[in-house]
Amino acid sequence: MTQQQPRTGHPYHMYDAIQRQPQAMAEMLTKHAERVTEVAATIKAKRRLFLVGIGTSWHAALVGEYWFRRMAPSSLEVQAWHSFEFHSYPPKVGHDDAVLVISHRGTKTYSYLALEQAKAAGAYTISITSNQPGERIQAADDVLNTVDPEVSAAFTISYTSALMVLGMLASALTDGGSDRAAAKAGLAMVPDVAGRVLEGADSIREAADRFQDRERFICVAAGPNTANAYEVALKIKETSRANSEGFHVEQLLHGPFCEVDGHCLVTLVAPPGPGYHRALDVARASAAVEAPVWALVQEGDTQLCSEATAAYHLPVVEELWSPLAYVLPLQLFTYYLSLARGTQPDLFQQDIPKQAAAKTHYDL
Repeated sequence: MTQQQPRTGHPYHMYDAIQRQPQAMAEMLTKHAERVTEVAATIKAKRRLFLVGIGTSWHAALVGEYWFRRMAPSSLEVQAWHSFEFHSYPPKVGHDDAVLVISHRGTKTYSYLALEQAKAAGAYTISITSNQPGERIQAADDVLNTVDPEVSAAFTISYTSALMVLGMLASALTDGGSDRAAAKAGLAMVPDVAGRVLEGADSIREAADRFQDRERFICVAAGPNTANAYEVALKIKETSRANSEGFHVEQLLHGPFCEVDGHCLVTLVAPPGPGYHRALDVARASAAVEAPVWALVQEGDTQLCSEATAAYHLPVVEELWSPLAYVLPLQLFTYYLSLARGTQPDLFQQDIPKQAAAKTHYDL
C-alpha cells in the first residue's frame, strides 16, 4: 500500500500528514494564485460544471459543489457526481460543459475513466491531483497539482489541499470585485486558523480516549460541513474498523436516530449557521437516550456546550470556509481513536489477513 516502511507506533504517517496541513493550505494559495484565475475564466464560459470524485475525493466534490453554487454566476449549473456513476450512468456531456475530476493518486479506475469519457465528449477537463499522479489523470486540459502522494492510506492532507484549490476556483468565479476580494480574504485566513486548531491536539486525544469503547460512532453536520460527517465516518472505518456513519443533521432525525442509544458517540459539527439550532435538538435528543455527545463549536459557544458531554472549541471562521477547519479535529480524533483501539491507521486494514484476502477480489 505504501512505498515507505510502515511504522509500528506513534507517530504514524497519518499523523505527520495531519500536522502538515496548515503549511500545505498556505502553499496552495501561492502555488495556484494565477492558474485558478485562468481555469475559472474557462469554466465561467461553460453551461455546466461537473465535480467528480470517489472516496475522500467524492467528499471533496460535495464541498466544492456547495462553494461553486454559492459563488459561481447563476448561468453556471454545478453538479457533484460520484466517479462510478458519472462513468457508468453518465449525463450527456458536450462542448458546453466542464468536468473537474478530483483524484489524489490519479490511479482510481473510475475517476480516470470519467475524465477520459468527458474529454472524448468534447468537454473542458480539469484534474486536481497530487504532484506525482498516475499518467491517465494527467490527460486533463488543465492539471492542478496539490501535494506529494500520501504515504498513509487514510488520506488527510490530500483532502484539505484539494479543498483549498476548489475554494480558490470558486472564489475566482465570484461576480463583482468586492465579493471576490471578500471570498479570497476569508480563504486566506484558513491556514492560520488550521494551525490554531491543531494546537488543541491534547484535548482531542482526551476525547478519543474517553469515548474509544463506544460500539458506534455517528457524526452529524449540515451545510458545507455535511461532507465532513461522511468523511470522518469513512476514516474511522479505514483506521479503526469501527462501526461509524455520517449524517446530515436533518436526515438523522428522520429515522436513523431510532437506533441511537447509550452505546453510541454522537459527534456534532456545529459552527454558527442555519444548522446550529438543529444540532441543539440532536444534542438534547441524544441525552434523552443516554448517548454521549462530542460537539465541535466556535470559541465562545455556551449553549451547545451546556448540552454536550464534551466540546472542542475552534477559532472563529466564516461558515463558508469552515469545512477546512472543522475537518481537522475529526481527523485527529480518528487518528487517536485508532491508537486507543490498537489498530494501525496507515494500512487500510491490509495487515488483517481476512481483509487482505478480500482485497484480492476487487481493484480500485
